[in-house]
Amino acid sequence: MKSRRVVALLLLVLAVAPLAIAQQVSQKKDIAVFKLSYYQWDIPDSVLGGIDEEIRGVFVNIGRFNVLGMTQRLEPGDLSQFIDRIKAFKEVRAEMPEAVQMGREFFTQSDFERLVGSFIVVVPSVASYVLEVKDDGDFHVALKTSFSFINVEQGTTFAQAFVETEGTEDSPQGAARSALDGIAILLTYEIRKIPEFQLKTGVLEVHGGEVILELGRDMGIKVGDEFVLVASRVLDSGKTLTTENGLLVIKEVSDEVSVGKVLYARPRPQEGDQLREFPLLGVETTPYLHVASGLLYDPGKITGLIGFKQSISRGFYGFRPIFGLEVPLIANILAALPLNLYVGGEYVLYLGRLTVMPSVAAGVGGAFLWYADVPDDEKFALTHVGGQAGLSLAYLFNKKMRFTLDVGYLNWFSLVPTKYFFDAEFLFPDYDGLFIGAGLTIKL
Repeated sequence: MKSRRVVALLLLVLAVAPLAIAQQVSQKKDIAVFKLSYYQWDIPDSVLGGIDEEIRGVFVNIGRFNVLGMTQRLEPGDLSQFIDRIKAFKEVRAEMPEAVQMGREFFTQSDFERLVGSFIVVVPSVASYVLEVKDDGDFHVALKTSFSFINVEQGTTFAQAFVETEGTEDSPQGAARSALDGIAILLTYEIRKIPEFQLKTGVLEVHGGEVILELGRDMGIKVGDEFVLVASRVLDSGKTLTTENGLLVIKEVSDEVSVGKVLYARPRPQEGDQLREFPLLGVETTPYLHVASGLLYDPGKITGLIGFKQSISRGFYGFRPIFGLEVPLIANILAALPLNLYVGGEYVLYLGRLTVMPSVAAGVGGAFLWYADVPDDEKFALTHVGGQAGLSLAYLFNKKMRFTLDVGYLNWFSLVPTKYFFDAEFLFPDYDGLFIGAGLTIKL
């Protein structure tokens, strides 16, 4: 009897062991972040303000790092020397001089002790800075920031990310500040794209079309994030083949676990399945073409609309905000270019690959006028106010794209006086109607 129990226990261990070995769960990494280097560029110190704290805050808020803030600024040209110094310090652990200079900065033995204790070192620097004066007198700054990631253990640079931002203001300082303010959200995305930083986790439980996975707010997961189901097998050649078998979106997040809605999976997910983060910026863009048939103002008249809609997906599940820009084909294009700008919300109901999205939005319409007898101060006119309500059916045909069919009702009221004519044609009438159309959603 005892031998049977031993055999049963061994069989259980053998069955569970491959699962335990195969599944990977990410842990927080120790990371040291230098201050932004900008010495070779003419950027006033007053403009930079708290940019160093903002950059450090990105690494803190992303959740997957223990962050150590350094007080030095390291220039890109000093990276090789810095890596050599780190290697030498690790090898001998000898007493250093009171301070060692690299570029413009000095490092003490205490600094090197802190750096060697970190798994990764991040060196941010301004790669390019272009200040221009526009025709209207405003100042425009184009900024490119580089982030180098150094593996301290290996003494190598394993990744580099570039963030490009722009800013336009009525002063050089304001334009530069605006460009710097745009770094945080793009840097978050660039970090999540780096393979070494992508979260890996596993399925803890399966409940119908939902799964509970390990990791939550403790590692920076947000509702709207997406994960792919992956499986690996060793080929006869000894190489490992990894395939993606499914996709899920996070609907609930707690401190240490999260709940994901399965969008598709083949085979069905099981406890112990491996998951890998599918990093996205968190914006879905949908270019579309709609056709509306008038009901109230001009029954039977067909109005075409070409536009795009953007939805904010990261940080939202179910209801999420939308905004869009469209061109209603109501005016002679030789005389004016009409535009509608709208904001609103949509509710996303996930039914596997199929998504049902009712939405409502309101906005304003305007037009750029370019026929000759319009005064310069009237080249742009506010022309309409209105909105729309609709229902979209979307099918996810790969993990980044959906095909959508749209139906709904729109109504836009004209605000302009009847003086806006072109060749005896009133350019901006009221228009409304039931609309139908299609679009292509691209997840960014």
